[in-house]
Amino acid sequence: MSKRAKRALRSLTPAILALFALAPCSFAQEFPEGNGYNGLGNLGQDMRGQGMRGQGMRGQWMRQGHWRNRMQNRGGRNIENGWSGAGKPLLREIDVAGVKRQYYIYKPESAKTPAPLVLAFHGGGGTAAGVDKCAGGLARVADEEGFIVVFPDGIDKHWNDGRPDISKTNYDDVGFISKLIDELKVENLIDGSRVYATGISNGGFFSQYLAIQLPNKIAAVASVAASVSKVSLDLNVSPVPIMLLLGTEDTLVPWDGGSIGGKLLRRKRGEVLSGRQSLEFWLQKNRNTAQPACAKIPDRNQTDGSQVLIEQYGAPGSSNEAVLYEIRGGGHTWPGGQQYLPKRMIGPVCGDFNGNETIWNFFEKHSLKTDQ
Repeated sequence: MSKRAKRALRSLTPAILALFALAPCSFAQEFPEGNGYNGLGNLGQDMRGQGMRGQGMRGQWMRQGHWRNRMQNRGGRNIENGWSGAGKPLLREIDVAGVKRQYYIYKPESAKTPAPLVLAFHGGGGTAAGVDKCAGGLARVADEEGFIVVFPDGIDKHWNDGRPDISKTNYDDVGFISKLIDELKVENLIDGSRVYATGISNGGFFSQYLAIQLPNKIAAVASVAASVSKVSLDLNVSPVPIMLLLGTEDTLVPWDGGSIGGKLLRRKRGEVLSGRQSLEFWLQKNRNTAQPACAKIPDRNQTDGSQVLIEQYGAPGSSNEAVLYEIRGGGHTWPGGQQYLPKRMIGPVCGDFNGNETIWNFFEKHSLKTDQ
């Protein structure tokens, strides 16, 4: 290869890698099917020569409403590779306006039905198969606490979260989740008053959008690495208990607000409010005028370059509670989860607290006033 070609390749490498940066954790899956890329946040490892393994989520479809025990997917791998639960997740399919939609569901032995439900959404560019591994073990917390967790799969590795700049499809993702909740209620698997939404990046934006669109079905939201999209300013928003977990060194969803993608990505992906403005947005929508209870998490991991400040508005469990985890020095990552891309690209993972335990501790105090 000529010197000129080598220089050109080196100049393109950061831009190529950046294409995966909005696909956190389980998420960066832009390679063609069958090439073996795992999409589970191991790109950093692959760059160090540790190989590429397939962990996509495609496979044979099952009949509507039936459990599927064999979880085939891209590269012949399955969700069990890196799975943290004591039992096994199962894959289901439902029809939404003629479109087949898939989701993994995990009902631990500790869950007494009808049980609380946590919906966990992957980021843009990814699939449901790696969310548990990415987040550092959400299924393990489900085992310990007795809730059901569902990992829905977005079409084209994407959720329609209200941002017109990223809309790739017209698929009704809100309708998909609404029907999913209804079917699980009919089966008496879940407590309809205790359904919660969480996710990272595109999945975090979608969690907030879902609560806005389904105020009678979502009891609380925890949004990771996703502040408030400016399109939400024009929406009719009902109060919902919310937790925001935001890194001040997030290179893609900037703490100070502005264009999503920062300096890494050129294609328009919408704009966000700053972390502080996002908190104020929800305080206003929740009609929450409480004085904050502030705390600082001990710096248990002094190698991650981050410290965590907590601002809680309203009593724990109150219907208008709003909580901000300001992760100073934290990146576009899930606290306690994977460092799925190099720190220089996305910032570090905060190791001072377990994001899954924190999110569940927030969720378990909330329920809808009536089961609607």
